[in-house]
Amino acid sequence: MKRRISQARAMKEVKICLAKVLCLTALCAPSMAQQGKACVPDKTFAQVGSLLEKQDYEAAKRLLQGLESCPHLLPVQRFNVGWLYGKAHDSSGALKIFKSLRDDVPDRLTHGYAIALASFQLGQYQAAIDALTALRSAGVFDAKCADLLGVSYSKLEKYQDAYAVMVENIRDNPSNPYAYFNLITLFVDTSEMDKAARVANKAVVAFPQSAEALSMRGSIELSLDRSDDAYRDFAAAAQLAPEASDPPFFMALVDYRQLKYVEAETVLRNAIASGVADSDLHYMLAECLRRVDEANTSGALLELNQAIHLNPNSVPARALRGSTLLEAGRPADALVDLKIARDLDPNPQRDTRNTTYMLGRAYAALGKREEAKALFAQLGPQFSSNKAYTLNQLSEQKMRAALHP
Repeated sequence: MKRRISQARAMKEVKICLAKVLCLTALCAPSMAQQGKACVPDKTFAQVGSLLEKQDYEAAKRLLQGLESCPHLLPVQRFNVGWLYGKAHDSSGALKIFKSLRDDVPDRLTHGYAIALASFQLGQYQAAIDALTALRSAGVFDAKCADLLGVSYSKLEKYQDAYAVMVENIRDNPSNPYAYFNLITLFVDTSEMDKAARVANKAVVAFPQSAEALSMRGSIELSLDRSDDAYRDFAAAAQLAPEASDPPFFMALVDYRQLKYVEAETVLRNAIASGVADSDLHYMLAECLRRVDEANTSGALLELNQAIHLNPNSVPARALRGSTLLEAGRPADALVDLKIARDLDPNPQRDTRNTTYMLGRAYAALGKREEAKALFAQLGPQFSSNKAYTLNQLSEQKMRAALHP
C-alpha cells in the first residue's frame, strides 16, 4: 500500500460498514408518529450516495451538513453521517462525529476502526496507531485493522513494528491479499527488492486469480530487469482484469524497451479497442508511433489529442504534444502545451529540464529571444535533450503506484 491503506480497500471497508450501519438504522427507525417530528434521513442518504457516485463531494457535504443539524437523529444514523463525510473526502468532519458518539456505536470494532481510518487519512498516524492498538488490547481486532496498523507504523518509518504486524497478519489472515501486498510495499520502501520479490511470489501462489498480485510481481521483476518474467505476469494480469489499464501499459513498455515498437503498438491498440479508456495508453501509443515513423506526426497528434481529452492535466501528453507540434512547425501551439506541462508537473522537485529546453526552443522559433535565453540559461552548457526522458518519468511513476496499491 502506498504508505496508506489502499483506496480500493478503504472504500470496500466503508461499504461493508455502511451496509451494516444502514441495517441497524432500519431496525432502530422511529415509529411513524415519531417521524412526524424527527428527521427522516433515508432519502438524504440516497441522495448523498448518488452525489458520491458522481464525485460531487461538495454537494454531498452540503446535504450532510443539513442532516447533521437534525436533533432527532439516532446515534447509529449520526455515525452513518460520519461515514458519508469520510466518503466525501472530509475526514475531519467524519472524525468529529465519531468522537462525539459512544465507542459502541454501532459496535466497538466498527467505531474504533472508523476513528483510526479518519485519523490516518488526516495524516494523524500515531492517533490511528493508538486507536488500533486499543482495539487489539480489547480483543476486538480483525484483518482490516491489522492492515491499517501495519501501514500506519510504516508511515512513521517504524519499519520493525510494521514488519511484525504484517507478518502476524499473514499468519492469522492467510486469505487476506492485502496482508501480502502491504509487506511487499514495506520491502520496496526499504529497498529490499529481493525480499519483495519473494513475498510477491507467495502472493501469486496464494491468490493465482489476483490481477493485482501479478501486477505487483511484474513491477518488481521489471525494476529488477527481468523483462520476460514481467511481461508474462502483466499479460496474465491483463487476462484476469481486461478493464485495467496498467497491465497493457507495462506490456507495451517492455516491448518498447526492447525496441519492439510495432508489437507495443499492437498491445496498446488492442487494449484501447477493448474499451480501456486511459490517457496514458494513448500517450504511450503516440510514443510508439513516433518510433515506428518519426514523420508520422499526424498519427501521434491524434493519440495525444485523445490522451489530453481524457486527462487535460497529463504532463507527459502535454510535453510530447508540445514537442511534436514544435517539430511540425507550429511553435505557437507548442508553446501552450509546453507551458502547461511545465506548470502542471505534480512534483515541483522533479527535473523538468527537457520540457524547459523545448519551451525555450518554442520561444526562439517565435522570435522571443529574451524568453528563450532566460530558459536556456537555466539548463547549463552541458545539457542535452533526451527524447525518452518523459516516458521514463511516467514509467517510474506508474511502477511506484503499482507497488503501492
